[in-house]
This record gives sequence, structure tokens and C-alpha cells, in this order.
Amino acid sequence: MDGLYIKKTEGISLEAGIESVGSLRLLAQAGGLEVMRQSILKGATVWITPAEDVETLEFFHILSGALEMKVDGSPQQLAAGDSFYVHGLRDELLIRARQSTELLYITNRPLFDSLFGFQDDLTNLLRQIDEKDHYTYAHSVHVMCYSAKILEQMALDGMDTATVSLDTLMVASLFHDIGKCFVPDEILKKRQPLTESEQRFIVRHPMDSARILKQRFDEKIVEIARNHHERLDGSGYPFGLIGDEISVEARMIGVADSFDAMTTDRGYNRQMGCLEAAEELYALKDRYDRRVTGALLTLARS
Repeated sequence: MDGLYIKKTEGISLEAGIESVGSLRLLAQAGGLEVMRQSILKGATVWITPAEDVETLEFFHILSGALEMKVDGSPQQLAAGDSFYVHGLRDELLIRARQSTELLYITNRPLFDSLFGFQDDLTNLLRQIDEKDHYTYAHSVHVMCYSAKILEQMALDGMDTATVSLDTLMVASLFHDIGKCFVPDEILKKRQPLTESEQRFIVRHPMDSARILKQRFDEKIVEIARNHHERLDGSGYPFGLIGDEISVEARMIGVADSFDAMTTDRGYNRQMGCLEAAEELYALKDRYDRRVTGALLTLARS
């Protein structure tokens, strides 16, 4: 029948590392308008980022479930039947599902295809990491989660985090070690301390991470991943950067990366408790940013 369109559901799974946060299904698409159905699992957090096109409008109607978002520092509760939209959004908006939630999602700019491609890129990269070394895979997910928590705590502590994009931080932290795909298995999976010659392969991995990420993501993500082993006093690698030469995002991932290594059994290290590790990192003020380690210490004490 002319004018009638029946469309089979086309969808993607939305994931953060190994944990699924929900799904997005395309219902209709015409003239730049997209109608989608989005599901968010209970307890999952998603975020809406400012659009590059200032004319972009994104409308959400809650079909079932309940959401919570922070607006100007105050929590806002939304339930089934409520709606909200963003237009000219300046800062990222974090949304947490208090219950498993279904939303009708409408936007006046094409979005689904780009999200589908982006998610496919993430999935392929994660598969590369997991096939190479499952520890590195799990470590990458842990670092992403710690980085996000540190950013949230820094904001709660009143620090200015407006320049830090959560989206960028999450991608850079999840793939900061993708360059380890080029490290020989006998070195990467070795459960004894590395020799000096073996250590040279490890020192090279941030540059390899940058090279892989450059093919898919913007320069900011590349820079953060490349510099996550740099330290404030110049003792890090690969460039020996100091102080403000290291972005706050790279400093955050550096702390999260060290924290996970210290609290995980690698076979040759003394595994620390979370509080002990956080306290030790906080004490190393010449190497790690006190704003970042202070936020981590608050989290470890809570």
C-alpha cells in the first residue's frame, strides 16, 4: 500500500566493556528524522553528549521504568510517562536507570548508523584484546570503570571537570592497552618479573596503542592513551613528559591503571587491598596528580 512502511527491527547492543547496559533499536527513519526504542538495564549509567550540530534535538519519552539524572547538581527523578529533550546541550548529561527502563527516542539528525559503526569498532577492538590476553581485557574494563568513578568523585569534590569529556575518557581508558596486542605472548603472559630486554616491549605499547586508535578515533583519545604511563616528575614513558605536558585525562587513567595493577594478583607482585593501594598512590605526590589520587582515596574509604 502506498505510504505504508513495515520495518523489521534493527538494533544494536550498547555495552560498556564486558557489561551490557542496554540496547537501541531503530523503528523508523526518514528525512533526517529517526525514531528509536532504547532500553537501559537497572543500575546502568548512560550519558548524552553535546551534539556537533547545534540544531540537533533529541527527545526521550519513558515508556516504562525509572531514571535519575543530575541537573545543576540536583538529582531529578523521572518515571514512566515523563519526557525530556535536549537541544543546545553544553555539558554531558549522565543518566542512571533506577529500574530497567524502556524509552522512545526521537532525533532530527541521523544517529543510528554512526552509533552502529562506533559500537562495531569497539567490539572488534575488544575482541582483539580478549583473544590476545584475557587479563589485559579484564584490566582494561576495570581501568575504564575506575576512571569514570574518579571523574565523578572529582566533580563531587568541587573540582572543575568541565573540560573532561566522559565519552572520550571512557574510550581512551578502555583501549589504553590495545598496543599490547603486539607484545609476544611469552612476555605478556609471563608470571615472573620481566628482564630488561623484555621490559622494552612493554615500554613500547603506549605508542602502539596510539597507532591503532589513530585509525578509528580523534587525536584527543590517541593522546590520552599514548600518555597514560607518563608521570608528573618525568619518570614515565614513552616521552618522559612532566607536569602540565600531561593531560588530566591521561593522569586519571594512569592512576586507575596503577591502582588496578596493585590490587590484582599477577603472580609476581604483592596484591594490595584497595585502601592500602589508594593511600600509597596518594603519597606519591611527585608522580601522581593529588586531585586524582585524592578522589580515589575518598572512593576507597567509602
